[in-house]
Amino acid sequence: MTVATLESYAPFELVSDAASLGLVTTTVSSPLGTCVARHLPRRTSTRATLFLHGAAGSWTTWTPLVQAAAADRINLGDIVIFDLPGWGDGHLADGPLDDPVLAICSLVKDMAEELGYTEWDLVGHSLGGFIALHMASIWPQAVLSVGMVSGTTFSIIHSVEHPVRRFRELPGFTMLWRVMQFLAVLGPAGPALVRGVGAIGLLRPATFPLFRHWREVPKSQGHALAVEIRPRSFATAAKVTRGYDADARWRAIECPVRATKGDRDVFVTREDLDHLGRLLPSSVRTVIADCGHFGAVERPRAVLRALGYSSD
Repeated sequence: MTVATLESYAPFELVSDAASLGLVTTTVSSPLGTCVARHLPRRTSTRATLFLHGAAGSWTTWTPLVQAAAADRINLGDIVIFDLPGWGDGHLADGPLDDPVLAICSLVKDMAEELGYTEWDLVGHSLGGFIALHMASIWPQAVLSVGMVSGTTFSIIHSVEHPVRRFRELPGFTMLWRVMQFLAVLGPAGPALVRGVGAIGLLRPATFPLFRHWREVPKSQGHALAVEIRPRSFATAAKVTRGYDADARWRAIECPVRATKGDRDVFVTREDLDHLGRLLPSSVRTVIADCGHFGAVERPRAVLRALGYSSD
């Protein structure tokens, strides 16, 4: 396991205008809801890098990393950046699903194939990392690599299964999850309450555990959190991990895997990376110094290096 070197903290604002990055938008639908992707206007290959955000995120989470890659002349290939159902411009349908993990993965697959991509390098943040690993386990012929930026894995699974007994493992996540469950019961009043907290300036300090230096986080990231902390979607996302047998699923993964976490990450533990290493001994695992849970925003260049990207 390696430790990434430092760079300037949070050097880029989030971008919400896809066109300014040279991207266009496509939407696909399923019983789960709608999935929205930002991607290049023309496909140059059948291989693409698919970026999957986490809970309380959207496609804009990845824009600091995309800007860092452009500034450093790093080729990310054909990129497809997702809004998953319930986040960003993606819509989450009402009603339960028998297999929400497969439903999310299938919608990502449908989008990639709709755009003409049959081979995928997956890069996932938080819950997106979990989704990326599952996709690699069920579609090995299509998934060529997995990169995880603070991917939520074993400790999140433990916390959802045993929130009281495992409380000390990830107290920050467990408390936030319980708050989101409560707010979800309030219906439309839940997101309104979150926006109200943001409007009076309390959201940034309330969410500071997610970031190493919350006072230095770009204002665009604070605004994004106020919009993207969606109680029903967050509570639904947590359910995805319930009963999931990660050891059985992930030890069969054949493609290269690179995993990163911040050294001050409140949602991912060092044991998560160690456990992944025992399952996948060839995986590359990196702890990024002076960083929280949002590495793509806080330390985008360190994340690029940890995921194996370099300038031409």
